[in-house]
Amino acid sequence: MARTTNIWLLVIYYDDEKTDFYKKIECETLLEIAYLLDKKIYDVSNVYHRITKPKGVFKKISIYKTL
Repeated sequence: MARTTNIWLLVIYYDDEKTDFYKKIECETLLEIAYLLDKKIYDVSNVYHRITKPKGVFKKISIYKTL
């Protein structure tokens, strides 16, 4: 798999409604986001791709991929 220059943004909120912004973290891979959240990579990937509904810590974050 080729390496890309995309940056992953992890946006953290204080509340579940994602209205009260707390912090933005830039990461190079989803694996880094999984490490920061202390979750497994497939859980992070499934939430990003909307395969599973957000629960737990995932209710207070958003993950974006920059171009």
